[in-house]
Amino acid sequence: MNCNDENVMKKILVISDNYQLVSYIKNLYLSNEEWSKELFIDYSYSSINRNPQSLIELGMTEIDIKNKNLNELNDYHLIISAHCKQIFPAHIVNNKLCINIHPGLNPYNRGWFPQVFSILNKKPIGATIHKMDSEVDHGEIYCQEEVSILSHETSIDIYNKVIELEKKLIKNNLLKIINNELQPKLPSQEGNYNSIQDFNKLCKLNLEDNGSLREHIDLLRALTHGDFKNAYFYDENNTKVFVKIELSLSQE
Repeated sequence: MNCNDENVMKKILVISDNYQLVSYIKNLYLSNEEWSKELFIDYSYSSINRNPQSLIELGMTEIDIKNKNLNELNDYHLIISAHCKQIFPAHIVNNKLCINIHPGLNPYNRGWFPQVFSILNKKPIGATIHKMDSEVDHGEIYCQEEVSILSHETSIDIYNKVIELEKKLIKNNLLKIINNELQPKLPSQEGNYNSIQDFNKLCKLNLEDNGSLREHIDLLRALTHGDFKNAYFYDENNTKVFVKIELSLSQE
């Protein structure tokens, strides 16, 4: 297959561990004649996904992107990371066009769980589609959009808004990116990065911490994400106690 021939269907590889986004892309492909005429899409989930059953039911196959060589990926015009749990290795992103659908507003709070850190440090949050380079959530930006953080929202509320925004960016821009009709731009600044270790430190609550009530509420809503057990402390019996917060708006 000659991927440079505009008359040939472009072969795309989507690597994702997110059921919502893969389902959306699949439905968009089936319902959009332009997509189905121009693209052939393969779907894979990362080999480190410990619960891939729902993705397998979507027809996805396992891939270990860290151990792939370029020859195995030569047929692909583009590789898309959509909430992939694995970091793409430098030898791939430096030699193959790879883009990332990222649940954050680059360059702010790059890395793990952007919405968690945006609740705390007040940096903007949103969705970004960007060209990948050898750094995490880094590289030139094709498109992005911001969402607001409201005072009663927890991590999962904001994350769900970001997911919907990612779908919007995919629908409006992905085919343009594939067809080289949308050029990426450098981010305005280097921004900041948060690691999984940074997140884990937040989860271990210090009951002697000083701070305003607002800061304590923000910490708990940043760590409240549906059924996930994130925030915790140890009581006087050394029992681990998990904490989450529920906030609701007045109906008056």
